[in-house]
Amino acid sequence: MNSLKNYIAKNKIYKSLYFLGAIAILIFLGFKVEFDFVKLHKGIPSMFNLFQRMLRPNISYGVEAFDKLIETIQIAIVSSILGVLVALPFSLLIADNIAPNRYASAILSGVFSFLRTIPSLIWAAILVSIFSVGKFSGIVALTIIAFLIALKLFREYIEGIKENQLNSIRSVGANSTQVLRYCVLPHILELSISVFFIVLETNIRGATILGLVGAGGIGQIMWRDLNHLRYDNLSTLILILFFTILIIDLLSLFVRKYLIKKAIRFKSIDNYKKFQVFKIFYIPILLIILFLFAFKSLNITYDRFILGLGQGKDVISRMIRIDPTCFPKLIEGILESFFIAVFATIVGGLFALVLSYLTAYNTSPSKGVSIFLKGVINILRTFPPIVTAIIFFRGVGPGPMAGAMALSIYTTGVLTKMYSEVLENEGKNIQDSITTTGATNLQSYRHGLLPHTFPTFIRLALYRLESNIRNSTILGVIGAGGIGTTLVMNITWRNWGKVGFLLLGISIMIIIIDKLSQMASNY
Repeated sequence: MNSLKNYIAKNKIYKSLYFLGAIAILIFLGFKVEFDFVKLHKGIPSMFNLFQRMLRPNISYGVEAFDKLIETIQIAIVSSILGVLVALPFSLLIADNIAPNRYASAILSGVFSFLRTIPSLIWAAILVSIFSVGKFSGIVALTIIAFLIALKLFREYIEGIKENQLNSIRSVGANSTQVLRYCVLPHILELSISVFFIVLETNIRGATILGLVGAGGIGQIMWRDLNHLRYDNLSTLILILFFTILIIDLLSLFVRKYLIKKAIRFKSIDNYKKFQVFKIFYIPILLIILFLFAFKSLNITYDRFILGLGQGKDVISRMIRIDPTCFPKLIEGILESFFIAVFATIVGGLFALVLSYLTAYNTSPSKGVSIFLKGVINILRTFPPIVTAIIFFRGVGPGPMAGAMALSIYTTGVLTKMYSEVLENEGKNIQDSITTTGATNLQSYRHGLLPHTFPTFIRLALYRLESNIRNSTILGVIGAGGIGTTLVMNITWRNWGKVGFLLLGISIMIIIIDKLSQMASNY
């Protein structure tokens, strides 16, 4: 009995120490991002005034914005198609369990990991400097991002194939090509539709901010309206983006459910053989149509493309010759970006733990509350962090505080959506086993679902930390702290040696954070 009391007492002490430690870390991070309650309180009237103006959208502006919306969707679709198609063959070269050459696989993986650390806005800024303004630069930038995201997903899917499945085919004398043909490719082709929609949703959001550097899409008029203080127009654009992303989400859900439920049944071997012959013909034709659609959408002349390639070669050669004279600015900017990202991850995570309970269907006090909060969360996710940062910029002025607040709101939205889905997918028996004792939904969440799913929540938070590090590097573009100010300034001034050095520093930081996150997640 005494040992049980001692255990309970020690447990309470540990919990108190953890709580005090978390408070101390938050205070430290708040100091580093220059968080100030007084400044926030004084800035609320200005931000509230801005929100009031945004709550009166200019609906007639939607007609003018429609062409740019179509251009944004076109940029996102073309770049997603190209990215997924190019990622498929490369994923076969770098997956650990089927890689033809482990040394080549390791080199390629390192190169792709480095490229994945560069945000889409920075890719677009560099490409605009090479190929001039327009949607071509946006398509290329998002194709790179789509390729890297799809490559990572395909690689994880391939490495998830059980070893006994591969060995069962090898055991009958199949060579490497046959293993790919009959085991690996059918597996990842089934998942390619899901990967495409994941990439498409990411690229729709990415396309909205590329206009900041002149890379086409609805982002161009969004930034124009922001500069002209036309918040009624901005509100219309955000509503358009919200419904566009909602439709894409629903379409993705419908297609994936259809593919899961729809099974092709063959009544005879002859029918199966005919289907295989049909596939041999229609897949190449489909690929040709997709490539023609993509090529037609690029909207660039041959001469301008060749000139851009020459300029690109010059830019890359100058970026390789890194200029370390901006080392003090690099360290200062990287640390600021790091503190913004960690602050946003912790604050967003804490809010997500509360909101997820209210948002998930199986824990929410009522269905109405759940539906309402799901809508609010989707709106929070629709706002690009850089747009939210501009709103806070209006209230609290330039500096890391605006960036930290904006990224915290975005992180709250994303983590709440992801974690509430985890809660909804968990076995109902966990919740029922506690509620049958007379416990409320809140108690079943606190003592049952939360402890059971908390390791998953930590993995989601660590994943968001990696994404927040990338997002924090571009918030400086509008004066919201971080390394982005120095980076974009040097891109504008064509100081490519310094740009190369800054990108190298950012990449090293993100890779280190990524590795530490993986270690913590595995632990």
